[in-house]
Amino acid sequence: MRRQELLGICVLLFGALLCWPLLSIPNRPVLVAGVPALVLYLFVVWSAIVGVLLWAARRARTDDPS
Repeated sequence: MRRQELLGICVLLFGALLCWPLLSIPNRPVLVAGVPALVLYLFVVWSAIVGVLLWAARRARTDDPS
């Protein structure tokens, strides 16, 4: 799978994870280790976005033919 296709799929996936229908699932008055579930969900999704972008950047650097 090409890098552009993979990043496009990731954009769609992370965009879907940050839209209202899926945000309403963790939006409950529940604490997970003392942290509201919605805050924890947003932090995990944000961390995944950063991790995927770091991985893609490192992969692009190693695939660079110059």
